[in-house]
Amino acid sequence: MQQLELFEYRRNCLFDSKNQIAHYFDILKETKDTISYAEHIEPNSGFAIAGMSYEEYVDINKDELNGLTYDQILKFLNNFKKEERLEKYKKLLKFRNIPFEADLFTWNDVD
Repeated sequence: MQQLELFEYRRNCLFDSKNQIAHYFDILKETKDTISYAEHIEPNSGFAIAGMSYEEYVDINKDELNGLTYDQILKFLNNFKKEERLEKYKKLLKFRNIPFEADLFTWNDVD
């Protein structure tokens, strides 16, 4: 019988807000191999393109963290206003010579 390896992954919501236009939320999470920070926008019906979701993200491979930890990243991100977080985080990673992937991802949630 093969033993399944289960991991305790972390996920922290740094921002969550809804208004008449959209649902906005920012998440820091980890998987077995990566730590990801993403800012999400899900427009409500009648605004922008309803059903179209937007995610601006930064992904880091855990084996390239150069000593930086999930807890340190979480604390760093929490020290900034939502509007500054993404750019400050990218600057930190560049300063510490940590390679990362960043992009804006969109998808349609309506069939």
